[in-house]
Amino acid sequence: MFRKKILDTFYRKSEILFVLTDQVIVSAGNFLLTILILRYLGIKNFGLFSYLWFFLLFINSIQLSYIISPMLTNFPKQKITDVNLFYGGVFLQQLVFSLIMFFFTFLVLKFFGNFLSSFPIKDFYLSFSLLIVFTQIQQFLRRLLFGKSLYIRAIISDLCTYLLLICLIIYFNYLDKLNLETIFWFFTFSFLLGTVINLPIIFTLNYKLENTLESIKENWKIGRWMTLTSIVQWFSGNLWIINSGIILGPYMFGIIRACQTVTNFANLFFQSLENIIPKKTSKVFMKDKKKGMDIFLKKFALKGFIVVSIISIIIILFSKTILNFFYGNETAQFYKIIIYLALILPLTFLCYPTAYGLRTLGITQPIFISFLMSGAVALLGSNYIISHYKIIGLVTGLFLSQLIISTVQYVSYSYYLKKK
Repeated sequence: MFRKKILDTFYRKSEILFVLTDQVIVSAGNFLLTILILRYLGIKNFGLFSYLWFFLLFINSIQLSYIISPMLTNFPKQKITDVNLFYGGVFLQQLVFSLIMFFFTFLVLKFFGNFLSSFPIKDFYLSFSLLIVFTQIQQFLRRLLFGKSLYIRAIISDLCTYLLLICLIIYFNYLDKLNLETIFWFFTFSFLLGTVINLPIIFTLNYKLENTLESIKENWKIGRWMTLTSIVQWFSGNLWIINSGIILGPYMFGIIRACQTVTNFANLFFQSLENIIPKKTSKVFMKDKKKGMDIFLKKFALKGFIVVSIISIIIILFSKTILNFFYGNETAQFYKIIIYLALILPLTFLCYPTAYGLRTLGITQPIFISFLMSGAVALLGSNYIISHYKIIGLVTGLFLSQLIISTVQYVSYSYYLKKK
């Protein structure tokens, strides 16, 4: 018994270490890419790149809520003999989703890419549409490897993907042949490499039409509200950012996104949680029901809040130095923006514990409602507030959005926790 307890503890710590290592590679890679693109192509071109990247993040958020999060929540509930059938069904679901997103992106950029004169994105319709496909499949396979505890393979894949991408950008800049079009093609080829490296995992899965339909049905119970939530969430928080780009222009949008990239260092923590906590929450709930799950989530919330608060304080204290070091003096002049954004991080974190609890209970409608309310406020007020109050208006809107979301989710979680 004692030996088993030691082995279980070692496994849990190793699991966290592997997930954190992989997330460090992804977060550090994205951060370095942000620095390279901004320094090599300038703030205005970086603003254009970031505006398109927002579209990719939107599609990725739908993938996370419709496919990946339900998969990670539902797989611990499967019988051991049915796990590969469950994963196989979800993979086929992912393939269909990726193809739909390819054609959707292709048509939108091809025919509406120059709708905003400040952000001419039509030229990138093919490279960016293919990028959507390979990022989708690579991200799915990466999370599948996590689900199967094959962490080393996921780490190798991400390391190869980002090393190739970074080397290509540096080399072509050295040749003076770097532009936004080539950057999007580099992203496409690099994520294709990551997909190919992880592809053997799909041959270990089993495929039956009956199980595919069943896995889609199981995931839909959780994912239906979460998918709508992702769409509303994207507009509720990001509508403030999108309108800031339209109103303030590509240059200021580039500055805002550069500052957000630094504060998104907390995503290293947030994304790691998404790979670990939903699965653990489901296991605790299966064993100890609501009471045990609530104790687990409260402990997690306290520890996480402390970690995120420390990250925020560090960013605030060294805001100007950080921006100057990574992006240069021109960007560092706007250090107050990063201070405002850092203050929002602890409030953002508080949405996670209650969301995990509601998802485990299979009650995701309140999560959707919280983002719907936040989105309604953004839709009604973001244009006016940003137009009149510029950056202060943007930050106030982002803070208000997180406050609405965390409050609604907490009240809903408390209600359903007490309900028999």
